[in-house]
Parts: sequence; C-alpha cells; structure tokens
Amino acid sequence: MFAVPAIADEAPAAKPVRHRAVERAAPEAAPAQMAAAQPSWTGAQVGGQGGISSMAQGFAEPGSHLFPLCSSGGGIYPDSNCRETPFSFDGNKYSATAGVFLGYRLQFGSVVTGIEGDFNAKNATSGYTAADQNHFRIEAFTGSASQGWDSSIRGRLGWLVTPSTMIYGTGGVAFGRVTGTFGYSASEIDFNVCVSPCASVNGGGTWSTVRTGATAGGGVETLISTAFGPFPNMTLRLEYRYTDLGNFSENVPLHTFCGSGGTCTSPSSNASINLHPTFQTVTVGVGLNF
Repeated sequence: MFAVPAIADEAPAAKPVRHRAVERAAPEAAPAQMAAAQPSWTGAQVGGQGGISSMAQGFAEPGSHLFPLCSSGGGIYPDSNCRETPFSFDGNKYSATAGVFLGYRLQFGSVVTGIEGDFNAKNATSGYTAADQNHFRIEAFTGSASQGWDSSIRGRLGWLVTPSTMIYGTGGVAFGRVTGTFGYSASEIDFNVCVSPCASVNGGGTWSTVRTGATAGGGVETLISTAFGPFPNMTLRLEYRYTDLGNFSENVPLHTFCGSGGTCTSPSSNASINLHPTFQTVTVGVGLNF
C-alpha cells in the first residue's frame, strides 16, 4: 500500500493590515487666555501722585473803617467821607503738590467702579497790601491767605475703552487746611476837629481752620503688566480735579481810640473777613494693584 501524505489544510498567508489614519482635530485654544490673558481691574490699589495745584483764595473784607460823626449823625463831615473802604483780593497762586492714594475697585464687564481716598501736601500764599485816604483819615490794610494740605474721599466710575485703558470720573467730599492773616490801621488827620492825639483804629489777627467741601474731576488710567512680587499689575494715571472748600468768615478784633477833644465811633469791634478758597490740580500717579 502506498502511503498518501496527508495534506494539511493550510490557511492562506495573512495579508498585511493597513490601518486607516485617523485625523484628530487640534485642540481649540482658550478664546482669551491662550492668546493673551485679559487683565482684571478688581482689587485694591495703593500709590503715589504728584503735579501742580492752582489756588484761588477769595479774600474780601468790607468793613474796617474809622469815622467821626458824619452829617447824618449831626457831625460836620459829609456822609461820603464816612463810607467803608473795601479790601479784597483773589490771586491765583501755583504750588507743587504730592501725595498718596488708597482705594478698591470692582469690574463689571467694561464698567469699573470703586472708592478712593487721598492725602496731598501743598503750600501757596496770596497776599495784598492797600492804603486809602480821604478828607479826615488815612488807613492801611494788609491781608494774606494760604492753603496747605488737602485730602478727599471719592467715588470712581470708569469705562474700559480697551481691556487695559480706562477713562473715569470721580467726585466726593474734600478737606483742606486754610490759614490767613489780616491787619488794619487808621488815623484821623483833620486837626481842625481834633487835638493830638487824634482818633485811631488798629487791629489784626490770624486764623487756621480745616474746611470741608466738594471735589470732582476725571482722568485716564492704564494697566501695565509687571512681574513685581505680589503686584501683578501696575497702573499709570493722569487726573484733573476741581475742589471748592466753601464760603466762610473769620473775625479779627479792632480797637478804636478816640483822641482828646475829638468824637469818633466805629461800626463794630471787629473786622469780618469773607473767604472762599478753591483749587485745581493736575497730577500724574502710579499705582500698585493687589
């Protein structure tokens, strides 16, 4: 018998499997953070500022005068010689100003609100001297008014014209130191009606007070990214403000001396000084946000 070799069922050679390349979509970049992080205006801020201040003093004294009995009072002098001599000046003086500010802001979309306080040093003095003479008297006035430190507590409301630049308005209550001096002297010079020594008036005084008023203004502020420790952003600002410390009066005592043989009177025992201090400032500031 012939042996027939067994033919095994051989599987056909496997064909190489070709894998279809699967294209994967590139990950989408975060819409704002991948390109550039949007700055945030929310947070506290502390900084310093400096610039120039223009101060108007608004000094007026309408009532210092010396007079004898005028015709309306039975005297020999016409009433025109017994009128009060006004004394006033306003003079705008300029001073460098520098100070610090502290505040907190909240951002709502393109709107930024906040509150801020500041304290600034400055010093400017306006002064004036005047003299007057009529038929029976000669008189002289001197006066000065100064403005010192100022501070404020204000609200702020801004609009982001770009993510890093804001225009804003600000306003609130202001405080300021106001000081001044006043001096007055007058002497009777008509020796036909008085015997030396003739009548005279003199007086003077100083004052220093802290006034409360209002302030308002606006400016532009821009964020600058930094890597400075805990302050991720720094701001630069340019600001204008007008401040009005209100109207008020100060009294300075006057002393009237009636000479021998003469008759005189004085409308009051003091001079009333009317004041209206205001100032304008333009400052550049640098703030650190945290």
